[in-house]
Amino acid sequence: MRSTCPVKFLLLGLLLGSASVPRAFSQTVELPAVIIEETLPFDLLAPSAGTTIIDEHAIQTSAAPDLPSLLSSVPGVILSPTGSEGAQASVSLRGSTSNQVLVLVDGVRVTDPATGLTDFSRLGIPLDQIVQIEVQRGGLSAQYGADAVGGVIHIHTRRGSKNLSARISLENTSFLPSSITIGNGLSAITVPFVGSALIDGQSLSLAAENQWLSAWAKISRAANGYPYYDTNGERRRRENAGLLAASGGLQTRFPLSAGEILSSAKVSYRSVGIPGSLDMPTPEAHQEDWNANLTMQFRTDALLAGALALELSPYAQAGGIRYQQSQTSAVDSHISYRAGLDSRISWLPPWNGEVKAGASFRYDRLESSVVKGAGGSAPERFSGGIFAEPAFEFGTWTAVPALRFDITNDFPSGVSASFGLIHDFSKQTAIRATISSAYRAPSFDDLYWPASGGAEGNPSLKPESAISGDISLTHKEDACAWSVGTFARYARDVILWQPDDAGIWKPSNFGNALYPGIEAESSWKAGSWNLGANYTFLYSYVLSGNLSLADDRRVPYIPVHAASLSASRTTKAFKSAFLFTYQSLRFTTTGNRAFLPATLIANAKLTWELGPRSDFELSFQNLFDERYEAVKGYPMPGFSLSATVTLRFEGARPGQN
Repeated sequence: MRSTCPVKFLLLGLLLGSASVPRAFSQTVELPAVIIEETLPFDLLAPSAGTTIIDEHAIQTSAAPDLPSLLSSVPGVILSPTGSEGAQASVSLRGSTSNQVLVLVDGVRVTDPATGLTDFSRLGIPLDQIVQIEVQRGGLSAQYGADAVGGVIHIHTRRGSKNLSARISLENTSFLPSSITIGNGLSAITVPFVGSALIDGQSLSLAAENQWLSAWAKISRAANGYPYYDTNGERRRRENAGLLAASGGLQTRFPLSAGEILSSAKVSYRSVGIPGSLDMPTPEAHQEDWNANLTMQFRTDALLAGALALELSPYAQAGGIRYQQSQTSAVDSHISYRAGLDSRISWLPPWNGEVKAGASFRYDRLESSVVKGAGGSAPERFSGGIFAEPAFEFGTWTAVPALRFDITNDFPSGVSASFGLIHDFSKQTAIRATISSAYRAPSFDDLYWPASGGAEGNPSLKPESAISGDISLTHKEDACAWSVGTFARYARDVILWQPDDAGIWKPSNFGNALYPGIEAESSWKAGSWNLGANYTFLYSYVLSGNLSLADDRRVPYIPVHAASLSASRTTKAFKSAFLFTYQSLRFTTTGNRAFLPATLIANAKLTWELGPRSDFELSFQNLFDERYEAVKGYPMPGFSLSATVTLRFEGARPGQN
């Protein structure tokens, strides 16, 4: 019988709300458009009512040119890039600050200890090396500890394949050649054609994998000299935004008689110009940065006759930044170190349900020429935590409480808690609700920034905290899936940098805010097409200072409306994909007078199979040539075109002739 998507379930969903997640602890992990029929080594912690899982097929068939653009198609995700490739790019979940989003790569947090945020431009992981992404929205500190106020983004990289294979890709990125203005006033001249825009950026990617390992490397350069309009309406070329970058990774997998050992090593280096904002340009500013990460994981599910699974994950990270604003200014250098151990168990008890528990320890240290701790010492932080998350099944109901205790050396210890409730109406329809607490620790910059350059840190800062809750309904059939849900989060003691009476910018626990909203997403198959859509309504309230709900002030840079529409089609020799993302206007101040206008960004990707081992791809970014800013003062690129040629080499499976 042909699968349908009943209207009565959709109407019920609009009333109750949902995010796209399958039944808790199911053998099937689901994105509305894709179902992965494999059991993950460990299920996601926390039955969040707002979880989206993007599998490898969805990543490969998306029109998104990079990881931040792909994430922008997820409900509740707000992207804040400051330019083209190489420029800082961070994300928000359900209106959170970027510092309130925890990002994990292969299970390990990659948040910068100095700034407290994750700059996606510095991750250096090619999109084709990512096999799965999970976006959990909502407070998750009861499971993951500090910084999971808005949610958690999990990124899983490639671990190998059954066949021996290798590929090489060469890409060229072009902007539209156009006339630009050079100089100012009477000395200004117009250059009618800038041909270098046709060869603005190039990249070379290499990858190889077999049954036990996956290795990759990427080298790229870009002038990022795209045209934009300055504050006087003159069309100019973005200057001092060039990028030279190299990154690589090696992932291995060693099967054991009772489990497996996984390892991951990643390195990256960048040399990038820092153009500054239109109001405060920095034509000579330059930054060099690097990152190195090493992770080991031991996994087994063979303990207690298969009733107990164990995961141990030691890791070490280091990263550096060298920044110089001009050729005559001093060089600021920062090197951060992180080492830790995460452990987790999953136990199947005698009753119907599951018990998850774990412990973690982490050491962070920052050696900086600028940021110093008490007495001029290097800032450092020791932190540890233990948690438990049992699940109790009662027929079609599942209750999932969670409790975590965290201790650190530089601010008071605390307890985070959550409670989830799931009810399965049928195999296709489920409702779930969660309530949780979460917190974010102040970053080293927040605490120890020196009293110079018109800014000063505040060692007396308290952690930010939040209470959140959501309820959702989800429905899934073979040909369609939809979900709709409602959520709210109240954030307290949000750290805000603002000038004091002497004009010195200092952080304080000044901000409070309320974030109520609705999320909806759906996917369906129409012939050979896979279609998807999502919508987020987020009516935030600023409650800082003397402001109250009656003042009706929106949180800066948080749109009330956001939506996306995606479509993809795959045939034997041709693939096409389209992605449209919309954001309503965003205020740039708490006074809600200045704002950035609404944007509609379209991306498209067309891929032709030239032969059994070669592809040619055209990727169109900002197809409508929208002129916009995601962050005030930082113009984004207009239309660009990337052309990529890929050669593939494949061998037989081990054991085959």
